[in-house]
Amino acid sequence: MQGNESISTKAQVLKALRQSDGAISGEELALALGLSRTSIWKAIQALQNSGYKIDAQKNGYSLLQKNCDSIMPFEFDKNESLHAHFEKVGSTMDEARKIALDGMKGSRQEKIVSADEQSAGRGRGNHLWKTTSGSLAFTIVTYPQILSHLSGRLLAAAQIALAQALEKCSGKKFYVRWPNDIWSEKGKVAGILDESLSCGGLCAFVNLGIGVNVSRCPKIPGVDKVFDKPRPFARKEILEAFVQDFSKAKEEALLETSGLQRHWNKLNYDNQKTVRVAGMGEFIFDGIDSAGWALMRPTNKGAQKRFAPGSASYEKR
Repeated sequence: MQGNESISTKAQVLKALRQSDGAISGEELALALGLSRTSIWKAIQALQNSGYKIDAQKNGYSLLQKNCDSIMPFEFDKNESLHAHFEKVGSTMDEARKIALDGMKGSRQEKIVSADEQSAGRGRGNHLWKTTSGSLAFTIVTYPQILSHLSGRLLAAAQIALAQALEKCSGKKFYVRWPNDIWSEKGKVAGILDESLSCGGLCAFVNLGIGVNVSRCPKIPGVDKVFDKPRPFARKEILEAFVQDFSKAKEEALLETSGLQRHWNKLNYDNQKTVRVAGMGEFIFDGIDSAGWALMRPTNKGAQKRFAPGSASYEKR
């Protein structure tokens, strides 16, 4: 994913305020950034309206609160144009669908739709996704032009990228679990929900909704969080690391080679373990095939079966 080369005035002013040891005047900011005093003032107002505590005195502006957990678009410099952020929304998946459909009429630019709070976050099936305070909730909009029956490769790519990103940011080990989870040794830390539109056998778009328990998690058995306590810029750090790793994993997914399959299976928590499939009994989990479908053998020595993502669920212990 690539954004525009230009950086907004808000992003430039915020960066300058963070780098300043003390108050900096509007005139100094204007000269340093090559902007008008009016542009600086408007940017300050916009940042304040976005929740940034900026003190305005006779000797200039100073940032009183660093807003260390912000994932507003202007936090991402040249990638600002890739981001659409909501303070509160029903579901980032719903907003991403609107953006994806609109994008089909024009540029088809990939987007990242994030929110500080979701009132109706959802998971696979009828499950809800609880968005706790400080959680990272976002949906990535993609236009991969991949065959519909291979769309599971994009989901697998997102799992790989997220597991890698979380490990980079925390130093802890994370695993992928079919069809859409990320787990630590202690429990589930993230889930990914895919949504696509197919035309003539090809996916017109594939959206991937992601929820991560960053430093807090719901009081539900079998769940965990990335960090044991809050830390500055954690959500931004994870999101940036994911975008970087997903770009590489997505390329691997679109090549339709066995590389993605090997990569996913290497990170698989359930490799060769016995799992209980709802309504079907016990199986040995053999990983995924090249399409992202699960491969499982009945424990009674029956033939190996293939399961499309979403066609079956198994108990995770």
